[in-house]
Amino acid sequence: MKKLLIVNMFVLGLFLTACQSISDMSTSNTDKEQTSVSAEKIDWEKAGPDAKANRISFDMVKEDVESGAKFFDVRSAEEYKAGNFGITENFPITDLENGKLPELPKDTKIYVHCLKGIRSAQAVKLLRDAGYTQVFDMGGVEHIEAIGGILE
Repeated sequence: MKKLLIVNMFVLGLFLTACQSISDMSTSNTDKEQTSVSAEKIDWEKAGPDAKANRISFDMVKEDVESGAKFFDVRSAEEYKAGNFGITENFPITDLENGKLPELPKDTKIYVHCLKGIRSAQAVKLLRDAGYTQVFDMGGVEHIEAIGGILE
């Protein structure tokens, strides 16, 4: 009987701890939505390839986009509609693979991301091969979040 009581108390303790952790997570997500990540606080090891190499924060990308740069999300239209970073434009990798290129001057600054970083790397190669000179592989969604992006 004592063993059953101890096991029940242990399970109840785990349940209450798990509920508290979920509550803490939703609070931290709210806090995250209200503040951007400063460059000093970015864990660059979690950033995408070119963000890491060039120390590019989401705020820097946002400023560039406001000044005329492009930030392409190369996921499918369905993935894009399910959630994006608000400053991105959907330009599916399939369009690039089929020869469709952005109608932009070749020296336009272009940032590219996808879900995991595979399609963004492919898109960056296609764009660079087509003569675009300022193309940055920002990696996947988690990489963008690591530099301060918030998926909407």
